[in-house]
Amino acid sequence: MNAINDIWALIGTNILFIAVLQPLALLHFLPFRRFLSTKQQKKITVIWGILLILEVGTFTLVLMNKPFSSLAAAYFSLGYLSWVPQLLLCLYYTKKFWSAHIFILAFRAMIAGIVYTFSRAFLLTIFPGQPISDYFFWHIVCYGIGILIFFPFLLYFFNHFFEHFEEASTRRYWRYVTIIPVLIAGESLYLTIFDSQEMIFSLLLPCFILLIVVILLLVSVYSSQTEVYKELQLYEKEHELQQQLVSAAHYVKMSKEAKERMDVIYREKRQHIDMLLQFVRSKDQDGFADYIEQLGAKFNQTKLPQYCQNTLINAALTVYLSRARELGIPVTASVDLPQDLPASGDLSIVLSNLVENALIASQKQKPTERSITVLALRQGPSLNILVKNRFDAPVPLNEEGLPVTHVKGHGIGMQSLARFRDKYDASVLCRQQGGFFMTYMQVPLSSLELQEEG
Repeated sequence: MNAINDIWALIGTNILFIAVLQPLALLHFLPFRRFLSTKQQKKITVIWGILLILEVGTFTLVLMNKPFSSLAAAYFSLGYLSWVPQLLLCLYYTKKFWSAHIFILAFRAMIAGIVYTFSRAFLLTIFPGQPISDYFFWHIVCYGIGILIFFPFLLYFFNHFFEHFEEASTRRYWRYVTIIPVLIAGESLYLTIFDSQEMIFSLLLPCFILLIVVILLLVSVYSSQTEVYKELQLYEKEHELQQQLVSAAHYVKMSKEAKERMDVIYREKRQHIDMLLQFVRSKDQDGFADYIEQLGAKFNQTKLPQYCQNTLINAALTVYLSRARELGIPVTASVDLPQDLPASGDLSIVLSNLVENALIASQKQKPTERSITVLALRQGPSLNILVKNRFDAPVPLNEEGLPVTHVKGHGIGMQSLARFRDKYDASVLCRQQGGFFMTYMQVPLSSLELQEEG
């Protein structure tokens, strides 16, 4: 009976020990969720749960055989191995961010060493002269509490740090700054291998200094990263302005070409009248009808598509949808937006990005499997926008439900959409189904009017 109770006590201790290690391990997963699809996140969650069960079982089997000199030494040794499976799992799904995982691992080592030293010193003060085996359970509890105190701050930092990591990581600064915490972590790891009670108190001051260094390093990196983000936002705004200028320039060019075609018809008006009179005199009704049809076709070439009454949005749609028609992509457009629509400049940018993305995606499809649909109309107190295109390749979505791209130079359109959503309190739904990818957006008209007044 005592043996069974001992086994259950061992299993309970193993569960507690592995549980206190999970917050730091989750730092390799939670900040990268935005780069993973929902399916990938579910797979990681399931595999993570299986790994936890296997670790509890493995720890129990190993410790039942008592291969270590003490229980404390056993957990101390196994603790250096238990984080490896979760790290490898996250690396498998986010290979591109291997340097980021090293960065996180360095901070994990420093924080773990600091918390271990302070919690050990705290318990030695309460239980002076007693071996660690007498209070090892409480050491695990204190260590876990210490980790939970640091965890929210670390998670917030890394979430912010990796928000634009793909863009910022190309800078030489980030390649250098990643090395710093790794070197400090190596020093911290060296100090924490001392397991004697006398050395623990001697390490309190170095650990306190290390804690200050870690905080200053986090603040420094956070500030530098904020500056990088500001530069990226400026670049994105410049890109949007350039996009508007290019769209306007193309629209002006198309208008000029349409006017030139109209001028040609006007100069040839005498010739057209003579031809029509000739058909009338010869009573050639078929010839007259055919010639009228030809003239009608020429007149149609002088007209620019009128998708809506709003000048900015109509210009943006005209440029991209005309390009789609030139490429032979079937286009369906139904846009009912007034001239005086609030925030039409921001709306034109968002629509330009969405239609441009649809145009790029359509070109990757077979010619017979291409189509673009654009719908925009007012319905009650909201503005509803739908952009839909054929696309059969899988599109990963981040935790916000927006498409993720790992192609350098792309993704600005989705960032623009995210900013528009946040600014105007809009609802955005991206979905792929039946060989189609669609983006649906609902914008409260009151938010547009409020921002326009502000």
